[in-house]
Amino acid sequence: MSCSTAAGGAPRPAPEPSAPDHVRMGVGARLTLHPATDDFVPVILSALSAARATAPGVTVRTDDVSTLLRGSEQDVATFVAAGLEHAARITSTGHVVATLALSRGCPGEVGCDLPAGELVEVVPVHLAPAGLHASAHWALYPLGTADAMGPILAAIDTAQRRGTYGGAENFATRLDGDLADVLATVVDTWTGVGREVAHVAAHATVSVGSPSRRGDR
Repeated sequence: MSCSTAAGGAPRPAPEPSAPDHVRMGVGARLTLHPATDDFVPVILSALSAARATAPGVTVRTDDVSTLLRGSEQDVATFVAAGLEHAARITSTGHVVATLALSRGCPGEVGCDLPAGELVEVVPVHLAPAGLHASAHWALYPLGTADAMGPILAAIDTAQRRGTYGGAENFATRLDGDLADVLATVVDTWTGVGREVAHVAAHATVSVGSPSRRGDR
């Protein structure tokens, strides 16, 4: 294996072979919450606190731009679902938008290029129904592969089978359904591509309680 370097040029050692799979694969996420209320700070802080309590296995670091999440795929999905649901329920307008970036197998994180034989299969995540409708614009990025469209089309087929596919949009695919189902589609297709492609990223903008959907224009 040829090791990569961290930001700033310092060598980044590869994770120990005995490390958990999500550590070896450099699994992580960036989450930003946008509550549609003037009093947004308490909403964000309360949502992050609730998510921490629900998914204590996630390492959390927040800066002035976003919140970094490190943990297993299931734990990260649980954290995001809990945080977004909590924010939507306590926001006075009921409208919250979240931006979510997921990454798995990034050479800058894992330290070395992983041979295909070391790719790890991940079981589908389990998220309890939220009882909140969500819509999302979702994009999937299989990286370092000549056939990027094959995994993307397979992921869209998965969304169609699950009933969350909402149609093709410019530069994105729309998802609709219960918040838990939408997030599970995003996460499971991301990990599904990871069975074949070492480095895969996904991005989703998720909206809950939009007045446009309610017709309050």
